[in-house]
Amino acid sequence: VTFPLVLAVIVTVMGSTFQYGYNIAVVNAPAPVNYCFNFAVVEVTTLSDSDLILWSFTVSIYTVGGMIGSFSTGFFVKKFGRYVGYLIQKGALLVSNSLSIVGAILMGTSKAANSLEMIIIARFLLGIFAGLATGVVPLYLGEISPKAIRGALGVISQLSITIGILTAQLLSLKEVLGTAELWPILLAFTGVPSAMQLCVLPFLPESPRCLLIDRDREDLARKALIKFRGTSDVAVEIREMRHEAEAQASTDQLSVLEVLKDQSVRWQIISIAFIQFTQQMCGINAIFFYLNTIFEAAGVAGDTQNYASVGVGTVNVFMTVISVLLMDRLGRKILLAGGYAIAGVFCIVMTISLNLQDQISWISNLSIASVIGFIIGFALSPVPWILTAELFRQSSRPAASSIGCGVNWTFNFALALVFPFMQKGMGPYVFLFFLCICAIATAYVVIIIPETKGKTFQEINNMFVKRNKVKEPEMM
Repeated sequence: VTFPLVLAVIVTVMGSTFQYGYNIAVVNAPAPVNYCFNFAVVEVTTLSDSDLILWSFTVSIYTVGGMIGSFSTGFFVKKFGRYVGYLIQKGALLVSNSLSIVGAILMGTSKAANSLEMIIIARFLLGIFAGLATGVVPLYLGEISPKAIRGALGVISQLSITIGILTAQLLSLKEVLGTAELWPILLAFTGVPSAMQLCVLPFLPESPRCLLIDRDREDLARKALIKFRGTSDVAVEIREMRHEAEAQASTDQLSVLEVLKDQSVRWQIISIAFIQFTQQMCGINAIFFYLNTIFEAAGVAGDTQNYASVGVGTVNVFMTVISVLLMDRLGRKILLAGGYAIAGVFCIVMTISLNLQDQISWISNLSIASVIGFIIGFALSPVPWILTAELFRQSSRPAASSIGCGVNWTFNFALALVFPFMQKGMGPYVFLFFLCICAIATAYVVIIIPETKGKTFQEINNMFVKRNKVKEPEMM
């Protein structure tokens, strides 16, 4: 662990995936929704149906932009590289971060312009930026990390999302920026991390793997690796990269369509798509949708429900930190399967407590405990983003990232649209649906997903050779 490596990780995630979490949570705060309509203080419950639909569109347009950005990841990575270094010269980094900065300016000035449309456009641009970030950042972190701590550093991306959510919850408190006068600053804060990233990233090295394998520049790869490792003894890693390059010497970097047709990565693609699907559909968003209802049933006053949400966000961050510490000790498989299993158990408890909360006075406390327990399970399994970077060779990794992130954002959007109808039709029994998702995901991980801890990218790829019914590549 060296200073350049730590700096690269912190600046990359804080300027990218941090904003993903921040912009998910910030519009759920009372201030923006209370003040965006006619820019006067109103209660959300007094909004007309048309205004509620408009606000729902304002929130969900973020995921539409995310789908576009995530599916564009493969193109940007193939054309410009892994997000840093010389990218500033070609303008890719500037364009990417400019989406965030322009969005921040639009939201920060929306009140003065009396324009909700500016917020809608801003959230669409921020969604594209976040979609690119969730695809590119795990790739970059996976490629610059030493093998022994690749899992831990990979989880930093998920950790920064939870920190972004918690930051939005804290800044949304009425004692900070959650007021009629300051809410534009609350929304515009998202531009600050982008500005920080633009100032620092141009001075950090490009991905050594990208330089050697994709661009055949071993000299630059060696320099980048020496800087990241803090030692000139990088021969082992250079040799491993050469082996991977030789194994795919006749293969150019693949497009999304080519990866989908490639039999040698068929089960990797199925696994990534499935895990990203279950991460969204396991019920984590439903838990957050239910927060206010659960807190209200537990007797938490309306004025203090925001503080309770901050408490939930704090648990989320804390448990993600724990997963960082455990990732390279216990491995990916046990955390992912165990996390889904824990979440499934608390789906059962949640269903029972919500059904009985009108009959037993103290049962609402069990509902709160169920929320915390579910979040613990979910936070312990931030593995999908790591697996997206680990299960593929260099030639197919960017396109696979596009597919995985695209699936994640697509079902994020789908659940946001469908969940209110599920909640209305199924009531508290909606969590039985999420229980089924968690159970299926647990079984799939146990049966199909191999343990990737401590393995090289080529070794991981070879684990799928038999299942994909292809020949193991020969080393030259």
